Amino acid sequence: MIKPDRHTNPDTSVINIGAFILKQLNSFYDITYDNLMKKVVEDLGENSKENYPYAINFLFLLGKTIINF
Repeated sequence: MIKPDRHTNPDTSVINIGAFILKQLNSFYDITYDNLMKKVVEDLGENSKENYPYAINFLFLLGKTIINF
């Protein structure tokens, strides 16, 4: 969820996870979905796993990520 409430942890928010993903994509341009999720969970904690897909979708809507199949 992008709109925070009083229970939202800023460390596991969609915006923070998206910023972390962009930093990782600058370092490793070619990284798999699963490996990127492992890095997010290792650095931001297990609770970030829930918002990870939302952060990927958010960045895709902004035109910041490219999905290749």
